[in-house]
Amino acid sequence: MNRPQSVTVLAILQLISGIFSLLDGLFILLFAGIFGGLGAAFGGAKVGAVIGGFIGIFAAISFILGFLSLLLTWGLFQLKNWACWTGTLIVHIIATIAQIVKMLGSGGTAVNFLTLGFAVASIYYLLQPDVKQAFRV
Repeated sequence: MNRPQSVTVLAILQLISGIFSLLDGLFILLFAGIFGGLGAAFGGAKVGAVIGGFIGIFAAISFILGFLSLLLTWGLFQLKNWACWTGTLIVHIIATIAQIVKMLGSGGTAVNFLTLGFAVASIYYLLQPDVKQAFRV
């Protein structure tokens, strides 16, 4: 089967989303040290560790989503069964929830808004009939 245009658009969105997730993870790690140090300076070592730990968890989620997105990008371009509709949908639902939680906690950065936008657009394309048909959903 030839790859439908919607699947190509979805794969490109997946690629961009993956890149933004990786950049988001790097950005978060930068601030984990800064805010962890500030928390330690003003509230003690335990406060700094807790703040740094929570920020580190969000960085890990961003890195995992970024790497999964890049892997799924390749699978989508190749119409691989393991890059199925369900797997890609799950990654984007998790990304959407994670971005909303991060924006509520930090006021949102440009990367958060971009990643959220790409996740929502990807979910839209996943629901298109030709995409569902290409992955036999």
